[in-house]
Amino acid sequence: MSFKFKQNYSSLTADEITKKTYQCDLWRGGFEGVLSSGAQTFCLFIAIRYFDAEATTKSLIAAAPFMGMFLSMLLLHYASKTNWEKSTWGAIASTVTGGCLLIAAWTTSLYLFATFVVIAYISRSALLPFITDIYGDNYPPSRRGAIFSKSLVLSVGVAALSGFIGSSILEKDIEYFSFLFTFLGLCAFLKAMAIYCMPSKKLDNSPHAHPFGNMKYALQDRSFGYVLLTWLIMGFANLWTLPLRVDYLTAPQWGIEGSAIFVAMIITVIPETLRMLLIPFWARLFDKMNFVVLRMILNLSFGAGILLFFISSNPWVIGAGSALIGIAFAGGSIAWNLWVTKYAPPGKTGAYMSVHVSLTGIRGTLGPLIGYWAVGVIGAQNIGILSCAMMVVATLMLIPEIKHGRWKNTH
Repeated sequence: MSFKFKQNYSSLTADEITKKTYQCDLWRGGFEGVLSSGAQTFCLFIAIRYFDAEATTKSLIAAAPFMGMFLSMLLLHYASKTNWEKSTWGAIASTVTGGCLLIAAWTTSLYLFATFVVIAYISRSALLPFITDIYGDNYPPSRRGAIFSKSLVLSVGVAALSGFIGSSILEKDIEYFSFLFTFLGLCAFLKAMAIYCMPSKKLDNSPHAHPFGNMKYALQDRSFGYVLLTWLIMGFANLWTLPLRVDYLTAPQWGIEGSAIFVAMIITVIPETLRMLLIPFWARLFDKMNFVVLRMILNLSFGAGILLFFISSNPWVIGAGSALIGIAFAGGSIAWNLWVTKYAPPGKTGAYMSVHVSLTGIRGTLGPLIGYWAVGVIGAQNIGILSCAMMVVATLMLIPEIKHGRWKNTH
């Protein structure tokens, strides 16, 4: 793998476009793995253990990636007015991430740390529709899941490794977080370079007068909108527990108060290792299987994992729950990133993805805020039970959609 100077899209053959995109995406996936470990473990861990952050600040840090998803629709709308390439806008967003992480690395104020971490991870997520649109243009439909899975495996493997190494560094001296976040920032810059080098078409000008015009597709395409509704229920049940997992393992009121190594093992290393091992399996299923049935299986796996995670304070039970969550995330990563390519008409992949990403952003932004409130009212165990029940409801709602999943295909 190597970076080469950016080539003009129209000068390349279809095979060359696929190969070049794949090579750049491997680099992007590796650097994204490091950034992913920061979002999953280090940002909240530092906020809790080093800065002693209160619930609101913790919620905002946890919600930052999802704020970026919501704002991606605005970015896509206004970016389309520039007639720039999709890869250029993806690179700009990742560059902002890198700059903010470098500033956060060396601040001594909780609020400055939180502010720049939040901006960094908003920018990291805001680029998602551009990347998915590039996949839709550049990867052949019959092998899209299989090709994308290679960079995803690399990303997950790097996340697991960097989670373990980073937590080991923090275990020795938490003051070393400055060097850790400096490294995160440099990885964001390198990720920006990898995205910029991808062959890319120019953005199509938005046909809508306002940035939320793409939301009409959720109403006009009945099947697409219904799947989004079930995903809303399932996704909220999953996302409101994400920051609570770190809090459950670290905050004194739950009685576990795990070390940095223990938290990283449960939150990052175990689930990410299983994701890495099983992504190729789920990618093959995504390319060949009825998508709706696949989504139902993933929902139930998530539900069982979350239930086990919060039902007990026994490390082995929590570890088993974490493992199930990792297995579900292996398939969920493929499905979340690529499922709109099975539903969107030609030329509408970015628009459909912006709807999906923005709705994920809404529930991901509200989820931590509601989750921190709810866990204080009903307790961690009941959060696990309620989340599992919501997953089951979302799965049952998908049964009528199975017949549509048979004929939905990539374009």
